[in-house]
Amino acid sequence: MPTSERIDFETLKRARTPNTFLMAPEGLCKNAKIDMAAPVYAVPAAKLRQEFLSVAIAQPRTSHVFADEPGLYDDFVVRSALFRFPDLVAVKFIDLKGKTSTLALYSRSVYGRSDLGVNRKRSLAWLAQLSVAAKPVKG
Repeated sequence: MPTSERIDFETLKRARTPNTFLMAPEGLCKNAKIDMAAPVYAVPAAKLRQEFLSVAIAQPRTSHVFADEPGLYDDFVVRSALFRFPDLVAVKFIDLKGKTSTLALYSRSVYGRSDLGVNRKRSLAWLAQLSVAAKPVKG
């Protein structure tokens, strides 16, 4: 199941349902309230993308359905264990000053109104695994 369109984080408008999770750098999403500010990592965006891909592709029931390597953008479909319902995850990697980088991530359910926090939990679990390989910059 490919995603229907590439997410533009700057113009993103979130669904009204509570079955999404949006993490981005402060100020990136002009039309959407983020759930969490994105960490900054001590690696360039291309390296951060490679480390993230290693984490995401290793997850069960996760398909990498779109890759834009030059644009540092990827889409994933993650299916639930029991009914195989799809969740869509879009990720954009962003270079910052001093060989650091960050990312924007939007995870959302295709069906239903509530996801019982699954999109948030999965996103935070992926970030925790990512932080092992790409160290976040200490504030």
